[in-house]
Amino acid sequence: MSPFSAAFRELRIFCGLRQSEFAARLGYEQSYISAIELGTKGPPTDAFIERLVERLELDEAWRGRLCSALEESQRKIVLPSEATESVYKMFNELRRQLGTLHPAQVELMQMALKLPESMSKQAVRAALPAKRKSERVKNKADTLG
Repeated sequence: MSPFSAAFRELRIFCGLRQSEFAARLGYEQSYISAIELGTKGPPTDAFIERLVERLELDEAWRGRLCSALEESQRKIVLPSEATESVYKMFNELRRQLGTLHPAQVELMQMALKLPESMSKQAVRAALPAKRKSERVKNKADTLG
């Protein structure tokens, strides 16, 4: 289930409406509402969100939540033309494994993506395993000599 599907279903329940009633209020078929809730339909358009907000008289909090969920539910990703070869390879490996990822793998990737983009070399070094003392002393002697 996509983030939008979950938020959309929660909205319907919050409104206290069955799918058929929700569909009638929005001017859509019940089957379309069901498909959105199940995630079998791709995320709807911004116009759909505006219709929801207008017909259900939603506040800004709901609008924001639905818009965020819509953004998080996009199924198509376009790599920027300036992406490096390693980014292309990583993206395609991820694409191949999408249906089989373990939840721990997903969590690790999410953690990695939260790291600041401008990590300094010093921060990267601090995150790497510490070298043995003898290697550090030898490296320091090499740079001084």
